[in-house]
Amino acid sequence: MNKYIERTILSIINQSFQDFEIITVNDNSKDDTEEIIKRLQLEDNRIKLINHNTNKGVYYSRVEAILFSKGKYIILMDPDDLYLNENLFKELYNYNFKLNLDIIEFTVFQQIEGRRNIFYPKKHFESHYHNFTNNFSFQPNLSEILFHNPKNYMYTHSICRNIWNKMIRRKIFLDMHKFIGLSYFNDFVITADDMAMNIISYHFANNYSNINLPGYMYNIRSVSMSHGDGGTFLKKVRAINYLLYFEILFKYIKKFEID
Repeated sequence: MNKYIERTILSIINQSFQDFEIITVNDNSKDDTEEIIKRLQLEDNRIKLINHNTNKGVYYSRVEAILFSKGKYIILMDPDDLYLNENLFKELYNYNFKLNLDIIEFTVFQQIEGRRNIFYPKKHFESHYHNFTNNFSFQPNLSEILFHNPKNYMYTHSICRNIWNKMIRRKIFLDMHKFIGLSYFNDFVITADDMAMNIISYHFANNYSNINLPGYMYNIRSVSMSHGDGGTFLKKVRAINYLLYFEILFKYIKKFEID
């Protein structure tokens, strides 16, 4: 990730709203990612670094960063993405100043690595990335809108399954962590963890709103864990990931007697 990490961190540092901390997790990288982060730390003491001696996986790393954090709200971020809007944090803060929401979702753009154009996602299962109406949702309806409409199997009226285009109250993440645990997902987890995090987090949230605010830019890499082929081994790992996700989903349905 050394090719992207500095660009990613700088897109955070350059936000006009400056009252935040940056928790970075170096999950036993084999390149110079750690050195890059330490160099940036010398320039900005808000950057904190957690190092792993062994690879612990994306879910473990995300939750560890959440537990280490001290802020009231958290925005998670993949290490190869960036923020397009330098006023994103400021506008989220202003939007939420009187509303005191648990979760706010904002707009996602995509870019294919090596190309200049930035675009809205067009695939039907990603179209809800920009289906924003500034509507508010409250429990018990909040958890239900995570799932697609069973009549047409479209996701355009549901919440984006990804975890990184949302500002979420830290307490909600802590409740999520207590339910799922820290070690349930192991180092094999490379995808699907954010779907589980979303479902459980939204269950513990009291309210939600989305805002048509350009903010997150998702970088599509041909060799990434999510989009790369990776051969038979990677396909098997992905299958294990989805199995773990559905186990948590079943536990959730059973525990809270969800119809």
